[in-house]
Amino acid sequence: MQKKSARKAIKDTLNIELSDKAAQELYLNICNFLLHNDDKCYISVIRYKYLLLCDEISTAVSDYLVMEQLIEQMQAKHPLVLSAITYIARYKS
Repeated sequence: MQKKSARKAIKDTLNIELSDKAAQELYLNICNFLLHNDDKCYISVIRYKYLLLCDEISTAVSDYLVMEQLIEQMQAKHPLVLSAITYIARYKS
């Protein structure tokens, strides 16, 4: 995941401005949560990324779309968890 792609996707979907490092951390935390708690969702996101890469979409664009997809999945299925990990990424010292 390119840091700038994650940052832009977070800004566009959650309307939150994060640093590149915080955006990357949020991405990893979302992936870890889904990997351990929602296998079907995580697998669907991996398939989505694979299809984007097969269609020769640039890495930056595919990363942006994947992050957007992850956030939308989390908002739909796990909004409280998304709020918590977003808060941690945003206000971590």
